[in-house]
Amino acid sequence: MSNCHSIQRITECGLTCSQEVHCKIKPSPDILNLFCRPPPLNILPTVLENLKVSTVMKCKEKNRCSLYLNIKGTVTIDAHIRGVEICTTALSTSQNLCTSVRFSRNKIKNMPKIHIQYNCFEVGVAQQVYVTMKTIPYFCNVELARQYTVEDCQNQDVGKNVLSCLTGKLDYMVDEEKKVITVHVSDILKDFNYNVRLCLKHFTCQDTGAFAQIKKEDVAKSASLPYSEIVPCLCIEGWSAFPDSRRIRLCPFKNGGGLLHVPVNFNSSELCN
Repeated sequence: MSNCHSIQRITECGLTCSQEVHCKIKPSPDILNLFCRPPPLNILPTVLENLKVSTVMKCKEKNRCSLYLNIKGTVTIDAHIRGVEICTTALSTSQNLCTSVRFSRNKIKNMPKIHIQYNCFEVGVAQQVYVTMKTIPYFCNVELARQYTVEDCQNQDVGKNVLSCLTGKLDYMVDEEKKVITVHVSDILKDFNYNVRLCLKHFTCQDTGAFAQIKKEDVAKSASLPYSEIVPCLCIEGWSAFPDSRRIRLCPFKNGGGLLHVPVNFNSSELCN
């Protein structure tokens, strides 16, 4: 079920607060807010509530979508609190991003709570992030935190719309006489060349030396790759020619499916182990 839910679309990222409340973004991080101070007696940890994190998607065009964190929280109004600071930390790189939200004091006198939503932190596919919300000024132990994992390419919405997830589709034909596998690709990005190769699947896929690049202007979208023997671990691999693109792998001979209908002599223990 986690792979089937839709990702909310946005046209622009930004900050929203409760109706009739004026709030604005200040440059962050605030050096004065790096260290906490003892809270006044009337300030309880519960002045911050309901921190929720989800993923939203902003698209320039088809297949050109970016992912952002949608962060929501609630602040109980107090004379000592001038705003909140929202931060994200990428667990893989420790990169820290923060934004400060300040309240206009003359607009909130009659409102017990302010609901805040901010969705401008861009994130990567399957990225793990740590999200915090704390008061301005930062009172000790008055903070909310959540760990969140962004959807991966298995999510249908992400898989179809985020560039790094798009892999294309592979079809193949085997020419026994010429010992060539012709690979045809479809559903690929029109603005990029496409790489195909043959490899032997072990823990990783070991290159056999059979490689071709299909140019983006190539109408046929096919390439011929020579092979020495058909073995169970022989796979076809394809990927768009841009950095960190996701690869698709087709291993049609793994369980005997697609093997030639003539005797083939090979030592599978040497090639596939």
